[in-house]
Amino acid sequence: MSPDADGGGGGAARVGDVVAGRYRVEAVLGRGGMGRVLRVRHQVLGKPFALKLIRTPIATDPRIRELFYREARLASACVHDHICSIVDFGEDPRFGLFMVMELLDGQSLHAKLRAGGRVAPRVACDILWQTADAVRAIHARAIVHGDIKSENIFLLHGAGPRRIKLLDFGLSRPDRGTAGGVDGTPEYLAPERVRGEPATIAGDVYALGVVAYELFTGELPFTGAADEVFAHQLATPVPAPSTRVPEPLDARADALVARATAKAARDRHPDVASFLYELRTLMNMLGVDTSRRRVAATEPGRERRELDDRARAAAEVFAQAPLPMAAVDVGGKVRIANRAFLELLGVAGDAAGVELRDSDLVEVYPTLLADLALARSGREPVKRVITLPAADGAAVEVAVLLTPAASGSDVTAGDVHVALHPLATRAAAGAAPAGGAAPRG
Repeated sequence: MSPDADGGGGGAARVGDVVAGRYRVEAVLGRGGMGRVLRVRHQVLGKPFALKLIRTPIATDPRIRELFYREARLASACVHDHICSIVDFGEDPRFGLFMVMELLDGQSLHAKLRAGGRVAPRVACDILWQTADAVRAIHARAIVHGDIKSENIFLLHGAGPRRIKLLDFGLSRPDRGTAGGVDGTPEYLAPERVRGEPATIAGDVYALGVVAYELFTGELPFTGAADEVFAHQLATPVPAPSTRVPEPLDARADALVARATAKAARDRHPDVASFLYELRTLMNMLGVDTSRRRVAATEPGRERRELDDRARAAAEVFAQAPLPMAAVDVGGKVRIANRAFLELLGVAGDAAGVELRDSDLVEVYPTLLADLALARSGREPVKRVITLPAADGAAVEVAVLLTPAASGSDVTAGDVHVALHPLATRAAAGAAPAGGAAPRG
C-alpha cells in the first residue's frame, strides 16, 4: 500500500496541506487501524496536535460514520489524567473524517516490551493501575473501549513519575476486522468476542487481564495465526504468569490474571472497580505505595450514582411531560410512552403490549403506520398535522413528529420516536372532519 492509499477522503494530506481550514500538516507520525496519524499545528493557536485521518473504506460507510460522530462526542467529553484527550473532530471536504488529539511524546507499551522484555512487578502494577483507572472512567460514562492492548497504552517521556495515556477508546472497533468477521485484536479478545458478540465491560476486563499477563511476563499468552489464537481464546486457560518467569511472583498476580481472563464472563471481575480493588491488594503486598491513589471501590460508585440520578431525572421529566411522547417500532407496537401519550390512547397502566393499530389514534390518523415505516426507512423526520376531537364538539389541530431513533441508541435503535403538540383549538362549527392527516413542514 502506498503512503497515500489510506487517506480519509479525496486525497491524502501531505506536509504543508491544511486540514479543516486550521490544521497545517507538519509530519506523518504513522498509521493506526483507522488511518494515518499526522503531526499538525493549529494555525491560530500555534499549538501542535496529533490528527488522525480516517481511512476511506471506513469514512464512507454510513453506519460507521454515525458511530464515529457519536463516540467522538462521548470521547471528547471524557477528561482523565490517563486518557488521551480528543480536542476536535469533523469532516474536511478534501481529506474526509478526522480526529484531533493531544500530541504525546513517548512510546507505546507494546514497543517498550518488545524492545526490553518484561518490566519489574512493581512497575507492571503501576502501569496496570493507571490503565485500569482510565478504563474505569470511560465505563462510568457508558463507553466501552473494545480494543485494550499494549499498543493503545502510551508511556509518556519526561512526565516526572511514570505516566500512561490510554488511546483509541470507543473509536477503533469498526475497523478491527479479522478472520471470521470478528472485530478486535485477536490476542486480547475475550471468548464471547471471538464468537462475534459485541464489545462489553466484561470483554474489557478480559483484555486488562491479558495486558496484566503481558506486563508480568513480557509476552502474550497466545500468539500465531488469528485462527489459532481464536481457538486458544475459546478453550485454553491463560497460563499463570508465575510459571513463565524465572523469579518468584506473588500468587496474587496469578489470581488476578486468572479471574480477569476467565472464559465465562460471569466468572470475571464484575467491573473494573473490582479489578482495581484486587490489584491494590497485590500492590500492597509488593510494597507499592497506594495511599495517594484513588479508591476504586468508592469513586466509581459515586459516578454510577450520578449517572443513575441523571437517568432517573430524565425518566421523571419524560413521564410527566405534558406533551404525548413515545417510542414505537415500525409495526406500531409501543415500547415506552409517557403518561400524556397513554392518556391520549385511553390506556391505563403502562405501555406494555399496546399496539397503535388497535387504538383510536389510527382512526383520526389513518396513515400512521405507513408514516412510521416512512420515517424509519427514510432516516428523516416525518411531520403531519392531524385533527383530534375535543370536549363540547370542538376540535384540536395537533402537530405529529415522527423521528427515527439514531442507530447508536442503546435501547430504542430501530424505533421511531413519536411526539404530539397541540397547535390550535377550533370551535365545533368550524371543526374539520376527523380522519385527515396533512403534510406540514
